Parts: sequence; C-alpha cells; structure tokens
Amino acid sequence: MKIIGMRIYPLTLRFGYVIKESFGAVGKEEKNVLLQLFTDDDIYGLGEATTLGPTYSSESQGTVIDLITNYFYPQALEGEDPFNIDNIVYKMDKITFGHSIAKTCCDMAVHDIMGKALGIPLYKLIGGKFTDKIPLRYGVGSGTPQQMFDMAKRGIDAGYTAIKMKCGLNPKEEIECVAAVREAIGPENHIGIDINQVFTAEEAILWIKQVEKYGILYVEQPVPKHDIRSLKRVRDNVDTPIGACEAGYSIEDVMKILIADACDFLHFKVARSGGFYRGKQIVHMTRAAGVSVMGSTQLGMGVELAAMAHFAVSNRCLGHKPYVAQGYGGGLLNLYDVVDTLDIKDDIITPTPVIDKGFLTVPEGPGLGVSINPEGIARWQGAPCIELGKVY
Repeated sequence: MKIIGMRIYPLTLRFGYVIKESFGAVGKEEKNVLLQLFTDDDIYGLGEATTLGPTYSSESQGTVIDLITNYFYPQALEGEDPFNIDNIVYKMDKITFGHSIAKTCCDMAVHDIMGKALGIPLYKLIGGKFTDKIPLRYGVGSGTPQQMFDMAKRGIDAGYTAIKMKCGLNPKEEIECVAAVREAIGPENHIGIDINQVFTAEEAILWIKQVEKYGILYVEQPVPKHDIRSLKRVRDNVDTPIGACEAGYSIEDVMKILIADACDFLHFKVARSGGFYRGKQIVHMTRAAGVSVMGSTQLGMGVELAAMAHFAVSNRCLGHKPYVAQGYGGGLLNLYDVVDTLDIKDDIITPTPVIDKGFLTVPEGPGLGVSINPEGIARWQGAPCIELGKVY
C-alpha cells in the first residue's frame, strides 16, 4: 500500500462561545486545516491541524498548508507505505525543525490509514484501551465573577466534575472569580486554572497564594513558555501543583523542562506535539521522570476529538489521580456553545465523537472511526481545496 494523493480543506470557524484568555480571544475566527491522504488501496486517512494562530503557536493555516503541500507530501508522504511511520516522522523532522502542528496533521492521517487497513480502531495500534470513556473538565473563559459562576455551574449541572478556568486577564478581579467558581461547583468538584503565560514569577507566586484557600487543583503555565527558570521558581514557592503547557510542545522542549525539574505535571496536547508517534514517547518519558500528565486538545473539530479519544484511552497514565478529568472536546463545545455533542449534525466528519454527561466515548470504527461529512465541509470550508497526486 502506498500514499498516492492528498486533499486539503482550509476551514474557517467562528465559535458560538468566544473564550477570553490573557493573550486574546479564541474563537472569533479560527482557521484550521483538514487533511485527507489517499492510498492505492482505496483507503483514505484524515488529519486536522488547529494552530490557534501564530501568536499562540507560531504556526498558522498558511504555514501548515505550505509545509504539507510543498514539503511533507512530496518529500515524506508521496509513494510511502503508511506503516513506515518512523521513516515518515524522520523525514518530516529532517525537512524542518518545529512546526509540530503541521506534523501532527500528517501523523494523524497516516495512523487513520493504518487502522482502516487493518480493520481495527486506532487505539489498538497504539496501546489498546483501559477504559471506554474519559472524564472531562468544562472550560470557562475569563470574565466577571458572575459570568464565570454561571458558566461553571452550567458545566457541573451537565455532569462535569471539574472546571478549567482562564485567568490572567484581570488578576485582581479574578481572585473573586475563583471564589465565585468554587461557590458555583461546591467543595467536591475540582478547579484548575490556566494563566497562559502572562505573569512574572513574582506575580504568579503572590496571586496563587491568594487563591489557594479556594482549594484549586493546579495552575497551568503561569509564566512565559521560554522562561523555564521562572516556572521552577513558581513551583518551588507555592503549595499548588504547577503545570507546563505552552512550554512543552516538542519532545525536546519537554526534556528541557524535566531536566530542570520545573513542573509538577505536563499539560500535554498530542495535537500540537507531532502526533501519536511522538506523543507516546513524550507521555511515557514524562511519567518515567515522575511527572504527571494531563491531556487536552487544540480546540479542533471532530477529527481532532476522535484522535484525542483514541490517544487518551490508550494511555493508562493519563487516568492517574488526581489528574483524572481531561481537556478534550472544547473545540466543538465552544464552536456550537453546547455542553455535549449529541445534537451536532454538521461537524466536518461523521459520526461526531460522543461527549455526554461530562464523558468522551472513544469511537469503535476502523482507524479514527470517522468519515468525511460533506454537509459539514460545506458549512466550514473557508477556501477552495488543494489537491496533489491521485484523489477520489
């Protein structure tokens, strides 16, 4: 079996619930990429790239399309056996340093092909499964205390047992927001806080000490991603577990964090870290260093959600307490402004992976377990397709 063609669908998304974060608003207009790889065995694979723009990831829809069409496809994918994943990853890494979201898109599609060729769900290729469904946390963007109270309660009422709240935009008022969210969800449910890099070490230490009385579970990426020394300073001076997120894109990034002993956990997004092949290496390297791992997504649509479900159920270490609730599905939930995926009809794929009562269920079909949905493509496609090689 050989890869013989590719099609790219440029997507433009406008979220029903725009997420306010310390670095800006997510969801006003997000430009994603859907990749379809074709083989000479009449099997195609799907991959999705969600960059959140160059301010966040240093990648964009444009860079992803350029790299795949002009470099990865002709030099690493075309004519290659999809099962030669090590060679494909090696060639993509040789072509360019970084750009792990574009690489993830290709890795995802190749793994989808492998699962479909064998007639098995993708999770069976990458470790099997320890559970059928994954508990999720509900995301709340930065806002007033009342707004965050209402959103947090909405999530808990829908069956979620953990809230992830965005802070750092208005730090003084957000102390009251943490108190409001704790009041909304009660003492038994978890609160995680994502700062998105906005504090200095001194600011982070002072702010975290003021909110610790509300029983927060963790604080994620309080300082700029390049400043590993400050991340460690924060970790060493507060009682709350401190996580690395944007600081840990690649396997090399994560290794630097682990060597510095700079965090208590890694907030890991396989969708921006190179895909399943590199993702497995990163997760188990991190656990071997005695650091916990939490999973999350890049706010993509159904392809990314299906991929994350397969990755999550195949990694027992992602289910370790206290970091049980994972951050999958925020893209679709915020895109449609819903608490579950049961009524979504125009996702870019079908069937849309099921999120219900705070849990994500892994698809059981071959590969990712999803197929192209023409109705969804028609709604979300933002520019003409790009095709190379033989497509069908």
